[in-house]
Amino acid sequence: MDQDDIINRYDFTYEGYDELYGEEQKNKYDLLFSKIKPYGIVADIGCGTGLLMEYFYDTGLIDKINKYICLDLSINMLSLSNKRANKFCKDKCLVLWGNAEYLPFKNKSIDFLFSFSVINLLDNPENALNEFKRVSNNIFVSYVKKLKQVNMQGEIIGEDYKDLIFKLY
Repeated sequence: MDQDDIINRYDFTYEGYDELYGEEQKNKYDLLFSKIKPYGIVADIGCGTGLLMEYFYDTGLIDKINKYICLDLSINMLSLSNKRANKFCKDKCLVLWGNAEYLPFKNKSIDFLFSFSVINLLDNPENALNEFKRVSNNIFVSYVKKLKQVNMQGEIIGEDYKDLIFKLY
């Protein structure tokens, strides 16, 4: 799916996103964060409405994070993320418009990078994976098993009925 298609899709559906996908996303978060505890500078690439940010707040994980960066292509989704940032982590959250394939971060500047339900949507997922590796050593990606196959090197951290969660190498 090209960038304009992604923007249009999520700008159109943003108001119902949490209701449609919130529980599904939370299940992925529970699966991963029962095994790892992020700290330092964290980036959520394809953050959507900021569900992960709220999860970190609800579980207390936000306390170990110095800076939380929420990046997405959809301005409408980011408007909801911004509301969550103001509510849950005003002083440490940064909401940015951006593209997973061209990250606006310095090399190895991110302690933990998360990208849930994004990689399958991209026309050039390899570009995004290379960008993830450029900016962080701790990269966790959820991947829809039945969609476009992407060559990822890493280990499977968890699996649910439709997604795999990888730690990339």
